[in-house]
Amino acid sequence: MGQPCSICSHDQHHQINIALVSRDSYRDVAGQFSVSKSALQRHSREHIPELLVKAYEAIERDDAEDLAGELVRVKTDVHRLREKAEGEGDLRTALLGCDKALKALELQAKVEQLIQTQPTVNIALIEHPDYGRLRAAVVGALEEYPEARFSVARALRGIE
Repeated sequence: MGQPCSICSHDQHHQINIALVSRDSYRDVAGQFSVSKSALQRHSREHIPELLVKAYEAIERDDAEDLAGELVRVKTDVHRLREKAEGEGDLRTALLGCDKALKALELQAKVEQLIQTQPTVNIALIEHPDYGRLRAAVVGALEEYPEARFSVARALRGIE
């Protein structure tokens, strides 16, 4: 493994990154921050693209969180107005409110899926032709551990 990037470990790395993204000349940035032109070029090539992707994802996540907050406020209004219409006996408006509440809920679910920070892994093994063999192998491997074996077998039955 090579040496750590001198730009990434520089005290003013954030300001250097801003200068590089702003397309300031390598010579000017090198002089301003007392770093080598070649280190700036390597850093630009190897690290700036990844940093830009991370920054973009952070902005998208912030926008989605703002949208999620607005959705909560809209849902509260929809529910309040629907209850008012239902209380006044205006069932047509109340049903319309139900429809709007459902659409807001669907949109909220989509937004929350976008801002989810933990990766989601979906495994669809039950339909796989080798599922039975896999199940038998896992349960068999746990034969020496009766509590774990029972727990895994119960979990597998739960998804079957």
